[in-house]
Amino acid sequence: MLEAPLLIVAPPGAHASRLAAMLGQHSHARDLPELKLFMAATLGGLGEISALSDGLTSHGLRRAVAALYCGGQTDDGIAAAGRWLERRADWSGAWMLTDLAQALAPRVLVTAETSVGWRPDFIDRLLDDLPDVRLLHLVEHPRRWCRDAARALDGRLFIAPDYKDYAVNPPALDPQLAWFRVHANLAAAGALLPNAHYRVLRLEDLLTRPEATLGDLCEWLGWPAYPDQLQAMQQPERSRFALLGPDAALYGADEGFLADPGFARRLRLPERLDGPLEWRADGQGFAPEVLAIASRYGYG
Repeated sequence: MLEAPLLIVAPPGAHASRLAAMLGQHSHARDLPELKLFMAATLGGLGEISALSDGLTSHGLRRAVAALYCGGQTDDGIAAAGRWLERRADWSGAWMLTDLAQALAPRVLVTAETSVGWRPDFIDRLLDDLPDVRLLHLVEHPRRWCRDAARALDGRLFIAPDYKDYAVNPPALDPQLAWFRVHANLAAAGALLPNAHYRVLRLEDLLTRPEATLGDLCEWLGWPAYPDQLQAMQQPERSRFALLGPDAALYGADEGFLADPGFARRLRLPERLDGPLEWRADGQGFAPEVLAIASRYGYG
């Protein structure tokens, strides 16, 4: 029996790629790059979206197909992967994910997914077509995530509307809307799933207590948690997708992970939910909706 895939769902920049690579080092699993399969109804639709983003959207999918079906992650393999996908333009994302899972069986497919939380229809497409999928919802304190996002976006000519507050004039850079939108959508999806198919994980717990946190995840997944397994999972740099790919498909994972794919236990000082936001000049704090979700996940 094919075991259901595991998707690490989170907003961009939340270390989902790193966690997927960590779990992929367990003997029971194998990680793939981020596939972004549920942004359109078919692979052909995904190809159209990718064309609008200079191909960036499909980097992970083409790297996965090249590695599994087309001789490896080389220039020729990526080109062959593109043709392979074009011949299957009518496939749904669920069909593609199931095919990849079968290619990896008996190991479990693990992949990061940072696009599905942006829109409820992406989540609906995933859950309607793959009702047995398992979602590991990765959260991070909104102050730290927003601070990192604001630093990354500072100075860019184009900033997506989800990262701006249009209630002030001129609009202010404020990623808390993006944090709220993704986590609210994912929480709503999680409320529809049984505990065996949905779990929330705080990034801070993984960074400060990796052995205990990974052991708890293994118990939830039904995987053995021997000391050698826990040690292997703390070496995400061993993933074959932990480095940049060929020129035609460089990415497929969080850029921070690709630049520094290792894992190290880190002390995280507590962050506060109250007080002004340091990336804003007007002294405003978090919106009540953000505070409500963050409190639900145990942030203070």
